[in-house]
Amino acid sequence: MTPSDPGARRAGADTTLVRHLNRRTVLTTLRSHPDITLSTLGSLTGLSRATLSAVLEELTERGLLEEHAPATGGSGRPARRYAFRATAGYVLGLHFTPNQVRAVVTDLEGQVVARERTEVPPSVPAPERLARARALAETATSQAGPVWSVGVATTGVVGPEGRVLRSSQIAGWTGLDLVGTVRGWYGRDAVAGNDGTLAALGEKWQGAARYADDVALILSGRPSGQGIVLGGRAHHGRSGAAAELGRLLQDQTWNAAAVLDEAGRTAQDVFRAASEGEEEASRLAAHLAHHTARAASVLVSVLDPQLVVIAGELTVGGRPFLEAVRLQLETMCINVPAVVLSELGDDAVPLGAARLALDALEEKEYALEG
Repeated sequence: MTPSDPGARRAGADTTLVRHLNRRTVLTTLRSHPDITLSTLGSLTGLSRATLSAVLEELTERGLLEEHAPATGGSGRPARRYAFRATAGYVLGLHFTPNQVRAVVTDLEGQVVARERTEVPPSVPAPERLARARALAETATSQAGPVWSVGVATTGVVGPEGRVLRSSQIAGWTGLDLVGTVRGWYGRDAVAGNDGTLAALGEKWQGAARYADDVALILSGRPSGQGIVLGGRAHHGRSGAAAELGRLLQDQTWNAAAVLDEAGRTAQDVFRAASEGEEEASRLAAHLAHHTARAASVLVSVLDPQLVVIAGELTVGGRPFLEAVRLQLETMCINVPAVVLSELGDDAVPLGAARLALDALEEKEYALEG
């Protein structure tokens, strides 16, 4: 065959695909079977010793593999043992809200190694907000190691390419190429999504939804939003607007933030006073529970998920608030799933952003360029 023969290109593509699949198989096995011998790795993957050696050499060069000292005490030559090296690189998860920027850094297994946050008022222009976020990110990542991927969460609608299509809460945010901007900070790939969607992904990864594949999440209070996980993966929708219920819930009498602002009270104050028997606080607490259930009912009725997670500011209401939401849902839906409070608190969204970045990295089997 000549170099221009399509068959030659096909053969090269086939070889690349085989290497790709072999690398993925070995990485998956290493991560689920730590401290594994070469012979066991061969048995589990079905790959030949020569193929395994080539893959392991490649992973070692990338820093993704570490060799442990052979086990002693048995007969014969001690077997070398291998393990996935989660600290070879790190992922950064950023969360932009109207009032804050939060950052979480994790290793390749999701162990959190740094958390940072800074206050940024809604009126701050986009360039300054991004500059503050970059400084925050540098502070967080300086506590870790090389950044291999970045995930970004924000209020509003984020398109598939990482551009903010709509944002009414952050000045100058609509139209911003969020992924392109953040990608330039580290020269690595970046991904972005809506904060409610990524909160759901964070809870699926390390929080209350670990054992559920189909999850609806309500991000309550300030900011508010909704998110969906289907089949264990974040569901962004065709344009990034999945679970954006703002126009359905635009009546301000059902807007939790508007209710609190009008009352001049914080959620913590309302729920504390309600627990002490204050009538007005009890009315407000019931109103907030109804609002939260109303948002959840739309997702429950359409998706019939295994689990509803309540995250965000209103979780300070604790079990009484949770029970009130569940009771309201029973009046709105035919079949109510389990309803739980977030286990991650303020980490839910930035952890979801980090998980999105890690998913993108894993799809490439950690094949970094540059």
